Amino acid sequence: MKLIRTYPPILSPIAELERELDRFFGRAGARAATSLLGDGISAPATDVREDDKQFTVTVELPGVKKDDVQVSLEDGVLTISGERKAESETADGRFHRRERFVGRFGRSFELGIPVDSKAVKAAFKDGVLSVTVPKAENARTKAIEVTVE
Repeated sequence: MKLIRTYPPILSPIAELERELDRFFGRAGARAATSLLGDGISAPATDVREDDKQFTVTVELPGVKKDDVQVSLEDGVLTISGERKAESETADGRFHRRERFVGRFGRSFELGIPVDSKAVKAAFKDGVLSVTVPKAENARTKAIEVTVE
């Protein structure tokens, strides 16, 4: 599986350096959800797991409504995108500080092997999106027994 970068090449080294510094100083995810890529799209913290039968992609999306998330699979590329909308200031109060990212977000992953696009499932619970992408039957790992002669 390959992450598809969505920012211009000139910003690529800066974004990579930011992630490496966060990882080095133990700030895993501290800026991941708010780090803006070159085109103004945030990259939410994402885990990708693979086993013999499927890929499982888990994305942290606190404060995002289910209706504001889109998941698509096209030509072997899984794309998760959406928008975190801003809370409006009301007569009850105003913001003194805003640190949570507001705006569009997106991640795309090239799966690299055939998958069963008809069996893809997405579940959204407690601000965490889990997408399960089953591998196509012919792409699954098969154990081959070795005989001694």
